[in-house]
Amino acid sequence: MCRNYSLQTLCGAPHNVWNDEGKLMGLPLNRALGDYDIIAGTFFVCGCNEENFVGLTPEQFTRYEKFYHDPQLFHRTPFGILVEHCTTERYAAAMDAVSRPRRPPSRQAPER
Repeated sequence: MCRNYSLQTLCGAPHNVWNDEGKLMGLPLNRALGDYDIIAGTFFVCGCNEENFVGLTPEQFTRYEKFYHDPQLFHRTPFGILVEHCTTERYAAAMDAVSRPRRPPSRQAPER
């Protein structure tokens, strides 16, 4: 049923489900999972019974909506990846800047 997905087991708690090949496929980094991994691409949070994924309770939904509400930006540094928790406006501005084509530096004639 979900062999193409990684399932983070949280001992009876809701689960994060994502494409485990997202990084290999070059999907954009989405969420940090503590200090041990980053989800690339889209994901969802769900409950799980013995055989199926199930919906979250209203309390779980409220908790995880608050937890995942604000986007994250990822910056490569010489020391690893830095995670920036940001507003939706900051995220949109960063994504806009990344998607704009870069212009080569203008060449000015030397002064005489």
